[in-house]
Amino acid sequence: MTDSKKDIDRLQREIDDARSDADRAFKGEPPKPVLYRQPSLGLDAVLTGAGMLVVLGLSVSLASELTKDQVTALTAGSVGAAGGLVIGYSVGRKRRSSWR
Repeated sequence: MTDSKKDIDRLQREIDDARSDADRAFKGEPPKPVLYRQPSLGLDAVLTGAGMLVVLGLSVSLASELTKDQVTALTAGSVGAAGGLVIGYSVGRKRRSSWR
């Protein structure tokens, strides 16, 4: 029984809020701003991806079936991609904060 009472109270509050917003709009007042927050991909996800790329580069360097040039190229590529991922994230974060 208490759940239905809470639901009715919540619905009544929502109706009252909508009515007050409608009254403000009718009087020409601007509505209350609704602020949305963008979900951000955290630094931990970026560092995890960069760490996986470094591990990939190191594991390829231990592979014995590839030639030395191929191992060097794959290791450099994966380590460079990891660095690019971290740098790109930090530049994007800085740029996003300067827009606000």
